[in-house]
Amino acid sequence: GYGLGACIGAKVGVPDTPVINIAGDGCFRMNMNEIATATRYNIPIIEVVFNNHALDMVRQWQTLFYDKIPQIGIVILEDKVDYCKVSEAMGAKAILVTKKEEIDDAIKTALSAEVPVVIEVVINQDDKVWPMVAPGAAIEDSFDEKDQENRIQN
Repeated sequence: GYGLGACIGAKVGVPDTPVINIAGDGCFRMNMNEIATATRYNIPIIEVVFNNHALDMVRQWQTLFYDKIPQIGIVILEDKVDYCKVSEAMGAKAILVTKKEEIDDAIKTALSAEVPVVIEVVINQDDKVWPMVAPGAAIEDSFDEKDQENRIQN
């Protein structure tokens, strides 16, 4: 969940360069209060939040490596958090994206804004995040969807 704070720091370091942080909703909710920091100091970062109502990295590990152990229910976030409203309440511009066709316009709008922008992208709960690193593995052992399909077939 440190990406948002790192994004703010990066933007302060390179103020003339667009800085974008991409996070899942579980990651964003760990430090979403930092949007208030960005608005307080008028640091125009872009935060893209992929919202599938789950702590998906953990859920994906459980699905791929632990045969859907019984705890899978605790990573599903069946709540009603509206990240756009929360972001607007902290002073940021917020954009909701529910279709792939909307993302280009959302990015263009965010890039032209001179204020912090949160783009909430609603995705399917079963979408996977690639590349992935297996529990306990080194980053150089990361794999993608094709690698995973090959493992299953072999």
